[in-house]
Amino acid sequence: MNIQSLITRVRAILLKPQQTWPEIAVEPASTSSIYRNYVLILAVLPALGMLIGTTLFGIKVPMMGTIHVGFGALLIQAMLSYTVSLLMIYLMAVVIESLAPTFGGIRDRLQGLKTAAYALTPVWVVGVLHILPGLGALVALLSLAAAVYAIYLIKLGLPETMKCPKEKSLGYTAAVVVIGIVLGLVLNLLVTAVSGVGSISGISPATKNDAHFDKDSPMGKLETWGKQMEEAGKRMESAQKSGDSEAQQEAMQEMVGTLLGGNGAVKAVAHDKLGEFLPENLLGMQRSDFSTESNQAIGVQVALAKAKYSNGRQQLRVEIMDMGGAKGMLALAGFAAIGSERKTERGYEKTYSDAGRMVNEEWDEVDGHGEYNIVVGQRFVIKVKGNADSITTLRALANALDTDGLDKLKDAASG
Repeated sequence: MNIQSLITRVRAILLKPQQTWPEIAVEPASTSSIYRNYVLILAVLPALGMLIGTTLFGIKVPMMGTIHVGFGALLIQAMLSYTVSLLMIYLMAVVIESLAPTFGGIRDRLQGLKTAAYALTPVWVVGVLHILPGLGALVALLSLAAAVYAIYLIKLGLPETMKCPKEKSLGYTAAVVVIGIVLGLVLNLLVTAVSGVGSISGISPATKNDAHFDKDSPMGKLETWGKQMEEAGKRMESAQKSGDSEAQQEAMQEMVGTLLGGNGAVKAVAHDKLGEFLPENLLGMQRSDFSTESNQAIGVQVALAKAKYSNGRQQLRVEIMDMGGAKGMLALAGFAAIGSERKTERGYEKTYSDAGRMVNEEWDEVDGHGEYNIVVGQRFVIKVKGNADSITTLRALANALDTDGLDKLKDAASG
């Protein structure tokens, strides 16, 4: 797997589809190579975006508030969604192949897989924006635009990959899309029911040159992540060739860890150490219901410390979560430096950057209830929520914690 080739292909299919589809149609490939070099990587973006975004900010329900679901349930849903998306691509390939003769095309499963895999590129790329739910309306609009563009890509691709007459490509596309929508609804219902949360080879390597980004810049860090992904991909291929199932499992966990964190070795700090950052007294408020815990699955580690703080009149819930296993996704959100603000008759919600730290806050003026979240060291999430005099109280409580101490642990790898 060459990460630069992946980026080159994504850019080409999005910006130059008419020139790119003929190249895709004739290039040598196999089912495993298309999945390994393209689908497995891009299809994970929406699932990860939703996982991190929902973990950080919860599920917003209009006129009802925010629902916070346990990380374990969210992780299961993300894994199921990812698995279903991989299955969906293959099912769409079968549909495209089966319909080909009806529209004057040739039956070719591999070409059908190429069509489905590359046409879905815009949907996957936009899917990563789910990491910032505060951009709900914008993300919804971009997702709709991505879906429409994916349909357009199918229409452009079918004459090249399936050799159907261009005048029949529109009807062919319509049939594929209708069946795809039905399959998608069925599979999404399956994910919702099971999780209980609701709901590629042949790519020519890019030309090498001596240009590079500063290592501490957003693109420099992304470039480093790309190199780590490439190395993880090589180890994955080596494990597959060895036939050693244990080595393959370890390589897969490393791949997931690298996708999430940019460094498969990063682990969450011990949960009891995280608990040390929740003192018994904070701004004159006493601590109660104190607890710590840790969770791990498929190479993703998360540690959590939480407690209630009250002064008799106000009671607030404070949580510190170490997303060390997914720090790369938080870093990506920080790189984007995206801000948003939404006001309603009841209050407001906004996402912004404060001294390089991503912040999300929401406040309900009617109920005097709010939530304040801040990301420290691109891995630690401090969350304060509850009823208070104003959002200032929540903000002050969060900033009264030892954020500098947390920041010093950003490169820690213990578990």
